[in-house]
Amino acid sequence: MNIRIKAAVDCVSSAPVILDPNTAHPELVLSDDLTSVRVSGDDQPVPDNPERFDHYPCVLGSEGFNSGTQCWDVEVKESQYWSLGVTTASNQRKRDFFNTGVWCVQYGWSPGSGFDVKHKLDRVRVNLDYDGGTVSFSDPVTNTHLHTFTTSFTHTLFPFFCCYYSSSLRILSINSQ
Repeated sequence: MNIRIKAAVDCVSSAPVILDPNTAHPELVLSDDLTSVRVSGDDQPVPDNPERFDHYPCVLGSEGFNSGTQCWDVEVKESQYWSLGVTTASNQRKRDFFNTGVWCVQYGWSPGSGFDVKHKLDRVRVNLDYDGGTVSFSDPVTNTHLHTFTTSFTHTLFPFFCCYYSSSLRILSINSQ
């Protein structure tokens, strides 16, 4: 219960997360305000830069975190297959997918490791406490805790989003709910 209360308090002061188009897989289309991502099914004409995912349809947030507490909500109700959480900047983005340095929850099919959510959700809240070494996930609609990873973070962490097969994800403003 303390995790839920702490997450609600910390989310009030968190800055909004926006997506980094330089990391987006070519099949992903980002909204103009960089808060939504959808799978197009076709490769977009984008440069093959080193930061870009080229195997799985993933994108990172534009800002990394190496201290403090951050929180963001993601609308997942339009997505049948998704994965979201945090990862290190140094993780593999070309060819195959990374299995370490990623802390995520996932629904449907997903690469890598993570916690499998067993039922469809409308929203997921991600609460990163870098200094405390936790990433917690909850359903903000029902105020239900989903999973918490505990570790000692040593690298900058970035918000991480994947969606598959005509799906879409949208980062929500915490204060607009």
